[in-house]
Amino acid sequence: MQSPQTVMTISRDEPLQATRTLLLEGIGYKVVALGSDAEVRDFLKLLDRPTPSLVLMCHSVPEKSRVALCSEIKVRYPFAPILMLYNGYDPTAAVVDGRLENMRDPQALLDTVRLLLPTKLEKPNTNLRFS
Repeated sequence: MQSPQTVMTISRDEPLQATRTLLLEGIGYKVVALGSDAEVRDFLKLLDRPTPSLVLMCHSVPEKSRVALCSEIKVRYPFAPILMLYNGYDPTAAVVDGRLENMRDPQALLDTVRLLLPTKLEKPNTNLRFS
């Protein structure tokens, strides 16, 4: 049996983090939920860590930390897309692979994750273009 794909979520907003974790685990993904810069850096140092297939960076992480963390994550996981969940203008856009406006409808997040990381029953979408 194939193990579930791992989604790393990074957020300072604990209720949002908990909601995203429940949503993503509910559709079959393994979630690594991290909050502080130290937690992210500690995770990146682990030798037996799961390799994320996707990274979700929340707008609640301060801009300076977002830029630094995204750069460090890209060094360790060059093939894992980083999706910035933002609320309005996002100056971090240059260091991420895609952006998704922080929305009130959680279905938009689920649909986007499914496009990027199809479950074993779905085929990958190779025609994705980020704005």
